[in-house]
This record gives sequence, structure tokens and C-alpha cells, in this order.
Amino acid sequence: MNNSMQEIYTQIWNDNIQTIRAVCYAKLNGRREDAEDMVQNAFGLLWKKLLTGTVPPNPKAWLIKTVKNLSYEQYRSNAQNTDNISSTPVDEGFRTRYSDADVAQLLEQQEHSEALLKAFNENFTQEEKQIIIYDRVDGIPQAKISQLFCQKPGSTRVRIHRLKHRLKLINPQE
Repeated sequence: MNNSMQEIYTQIWNDNIQTIRAVCYAKLNGRREDAEDMVQNAFGLLWKKLLTGTVPPNPKAWLIKTVKNLSYEQYRSNAQNTDNISSTPVDEGFRTRYSDADVAQLLEQQEHSEALLKAFNENFTQEEKQIIIYDRVDGIPQAKISQLFCQKPGSTRVRIHRLKHRLKLINPQE
């Protein structure tokens, strides 16, 4: 192990760990354990890069871009995973801390969400769904979305506007 690379890694870690943790936490909507895993993955990739003798010119920017790419990969793998958590067996001995009224309200919200998801799946093509998810969920800039779909930025902006309008017709609360 090269001591100078370890010193460089330690310096990059000390300078950027708080920022990268915050970015991961924000990307994963506050899921602390997943954010810590992503931090470790990003710094692990940095370590591999350093072992090849390559030091990024701007380590902070490199780490943020790496976190962004890791979150896209995680989203894609989750989207491809068709397993439904509701199919897991329920432990009948499980006791909830919610009252009956809370459970009724949660079930009503779940029914509304399921109806909205069904309408979303029926009214949008796969490409349209992906564009909405990139824009609304992932917060990907429209310029990047236009690159991903090989479209002109103006066309993408208009398309996203129209998709948002259709989404509002399905869910007036949007």
C-alpha cells in the first residue's frame, strides 16, 4: 500500500465526508443506513481509482458525480426488481402501535395510492413514465433528460410540461 495514496485518500475523506453524507442522505430521501452504504461505496470507488494512480482533479465533484451515478444505478435496479413486498408473509403476532382510526386512514391512503398508480400505469407509456420519474422523483435536470432520450431541450421541456398536465388530470392533488 502506498503511503502517499493513503494520505491523499485520508485528506479527501476529511475534506469531503460531511458533504458526501449530506448528498447521499438527500438522494435517498433520508434513509440513513442506505445513505451510509452509498457513502462507503463512493469512497471505495475513490480508493480503487487512487490505487490505479489516478487522482481526480476535483475530488469533491468526482465524489458527488459518483454518488449521483450510484443513486441512478440503485433506482434502475429497484425498478427492474418486480418483487412486491406485500407478498411477504405477515406475522400474525405482530402488534401495531397505531390506533384503529390511524390504520383505517393509512389503508385509505394506500387505496388512493394504488388507484393512482394503476391510472398512472394505464395512461402513460413506459417512456413517458420514465421521463416523469426522472423529472419528479429523481430531480434530473431537463437538459440531462433530453440527452438521455436524444431529444432537443425545447422538445423535452414541452413534453415534460404536457406530461405534468396529464398527471394533474389523473391526480388533482398533484
